[in-house]
Amino acid sequence: HQMRVEKSTEARNKQRLTPRRVLKAAWIFIPLILAAAMYFLLPMFPEFTEYAVSRGLFKAFTVPVGFVTSLIPLSLTEICAVLAVPAVIALVVIFAVRMKRSSSRKRTALKAGRFLAGFLSFAAFIYMTAHGANYYRLSLESLMELDASPKPAEFLLAVCKDLAAHAAQEREYLAEDENGCVQFTEDIYTELSRTGSGYEALTEEYPFIWTSIGRQKPVQLSYYWSYTGITGMYFPFLAECNVNIEQPDLSIPFTASHESAHSRGIAFENECNFLAYLSCINSEYPEFRYSGYMNAFKFCSNSLYACDKDMWREAYECTTDGMRRDFTAENEYIDSFKGEVQTASTAVNDGFIKAQGVSDGTRSYGRVTDLILAHYYKALTEGT
Repeated sequence: HQMRVEKSTEARNKQRLTPRRVLKAAWIFIPLILAAAMYFLLPMFPEFTEYAVSRGLFKAFTVPVGFVTSLIPLSLTEICAVLAVPAVIALVVIFAVRMKRSSSRKRTALKAGRFLAGFLSFAAFIYMTAHGANYYRLSLESLMELDASPKPAEFLLAVCKDLAAHAAQEREYLAEDENGCVQFTEDIYTELSRTGSGYEALTEEYPFIWTSIGRQKPVQLSYYWSYTGITGMYFPFLAECNVNIEQPDLSIPFTASHESAHSRGIAFENECNFLAYLSCINSEYPEFRYSGYMNAFKFCSNSLYACDKDMWREAYECTTDGMRRDFTAENEYIDSFKGEVQTASTAVNDGFIKAQGVSDGTRSYGRVTDLILAHYYKALTEGT
């Protein structure tokens, strides 16, 4: 009887909440608390975010992780996506078996819940460190001393004409397929490896976009991925840039350069588009320069169409037959994969971007026009 009393007392002592036991149980939530603090506080301190987080903590994580993942030519993000469903099913089965065999189902359930909470807590902190905090750094407009105030439609028209002229010139260096559209002459791995060429020139003037050498990964299941309407994705947990290679060759260099901007600490989509444009036109490879000018023309001409259709027609007349064939191929690619999956995917992406404080969601991609015009305006005012 005395032994039973002692065991009962010992069991009650184990169940008693002590500061040490509370700390042991709660430490897994520390990363989540830090992530929440970053989410709510960093927007108030953009300069601190710029220098302490984006140029400090972010680099400390991304550079070594990106270097390691770049050693593997395959898309680790794609592998994780493929294995995600069977992995979740396996974990559910393991949990069910342990619950059935457990002498204390409550304790087993609590352990599983603690594991899940810890996983999500660390994931939230890594996300904020490796990407999310960059939404709150100083803007490119400020860092690059650009005047992104509204410009006259006539100025936008002049920029469209200049972009079209440059695109037409670069296209003369490129090969065509049987349909008369731009076609790579090298394999996709070689082409994607050229993404850093234009950034090398940019980092000399803008060192804040420096990062380690990253490999742009072609996604092997790009055909099925195309149904989501997504042409590229940066996976911050692996510091990995993924490119949809089903899209026309015209678009691939710009997409790879856009994702590379994310890996360099730029979060906003319009800013990534702007850096993609700048890096492409500064590349030593004509297919990248062509892709940069063509995508910039597309964004700017869309803005011109919204404000003056007559001016848009004038700008479109500056395009060549080859350029129009490339635009048509791109539109046909997009249309061929439209459906409910793409609608749902766009809605999810739109919601995710809005959750980062970007009120116009996916429409923010098009705001790159303001930055392109600002860059032209700065070049004119500085006489370069």
